[in-house]
Amino acid sequence: MSAVTIAIRDQESMRAANLVPVGTTPRQIDYAPARVAHPLATGRYQSPLRYPGAKSGLSSVIGELITAAQRSPRVRQVDLLVEPFAGGASTSLRLVGEGVVQRALLADADPMVAAFWQVAASRTSELIQRISEEHTKYVVIGGSTALARWDYWRSWKPASGISRSTRDLELATKCMFLNRTTFSGILHGQAGPIGGRKQTSQYGIGCRFNLDALVERLEYIGHLYDAGRIVDVWRADWKTTLHGVSSHYKTLLPDRVVAYLDPPYLSKSGKLYQRSFDSQISQEGKDLDWVGGLQHYDLAEYLRREMQYRWILSYDYNERLLADDALYAAKVMHPTEPARRLGGVKAWRISKRIVTLTYSASSRTGRGLARELLLTTLPPATVPINERLLADLPDRSLDSSANIEKDVLA
Repeated sequence: MSAVTIAIRDQESMRAANLVPVGTTPRQIDYAPARVAHPLATGRYQSPLRYPGAKSGLSSVIGELITAAQRSPRVRQVDLLVEPFAGGASTSLRLVGEGVVQRALLADADPMVAAFWQVAASRTSELIQRISEEHTKYVVIGGSTALARWDYWRSWKPASGISRSTRDLELATKCMFLNRTTFSGILHGQAGPIGGRKQTSQYGIGCRFNLDALVERLEYIGHLYDAGRIVDVWRADWKTTLHGVSSHYKTLLPDRVVAYLDPPYLSKSGKLYQRSFDSQISQEGKDLDWVGGLQHYDLAEYLRREMQYRWILSYDYNERLLADDALYAAKVMHPTEPARRLGGVKAWRISKRIVTLTYSASSRTGRGLARELLLTTLPPATVPINERLLADLPDRSLDSSANIEKDVLA
């Protein structure tokens, strides 16, 4: 056995140890998932979480990309959508509900966010009961009572020796309570309660805590999990997640798996995102300085040289992304020799599009319209160019009809 093979296997073992699924081991894929039969499958709002930096309309654009790609004989059907930066998971919920993809796998490095999705999926009734209690005892009363509860959850940490079951339920409750009562849904950092400490605004701390709607959305998540449409929820960083898919779901075809990655902003993202998607840092409980940008380069390197599956990447538009060779200036993936030989990584072309979206909160521009950059290795002949998906001018020649027939460079 070669030293390279041994090293790769050792790295995979380390990553597997950092992957925490809902159960004791990752849930297997049900190749005959149940029909999605819930009224929210086509509803306007599906996620129970308000996520900072959320981009209105992006889910439909991602759906347009995948729908177009499935007309290609290489893809035909997306069996699994992987979302390593789950956050509010609105894209996965939307595309599974509409039948654009067969199933989804959610993952997040933030222990609180991951616990929320794990409990919401697998222990839906318990979480509904806890959230209903929080609403009745604190949120409805409002004023100092609700503020005291907000302070309680803000400072709450799992006690030493607490069981995983209890810890996860409390983390999930904390996540949802703070998300629905904190400015812009920001879970970390300096954001305060909606309405401020004095609660003199017409919009009080509970104005975003619509219990009936939240219960329906939680029930929708539980339904998708029970139907096998949400395969699993992992607490893991993005790299562990992507390696975990290839390790645990070996029968999936690379052309029929799409990873949708929506990492933190390239600029000033520390204001909104405090948790690392680097496994070591997140496990130690330390914040990552997103402004430093190291993880953005690590992600770009991985996607360009090691990624085994088709991928879609979304970023707030920044010229650095397309100008820097260490980020996404390349027009095609350039796999390493070990990645080609041992992982079967292809040299897929990278298509680039620009779309204008409405941001709910942004560290760059505040609320309002902003440009989003989409990059994808879906078959380039299928990637649309239209009024919503504009070709990036420097790369227009790559995406013209005369140059898009070949998916993989020879």
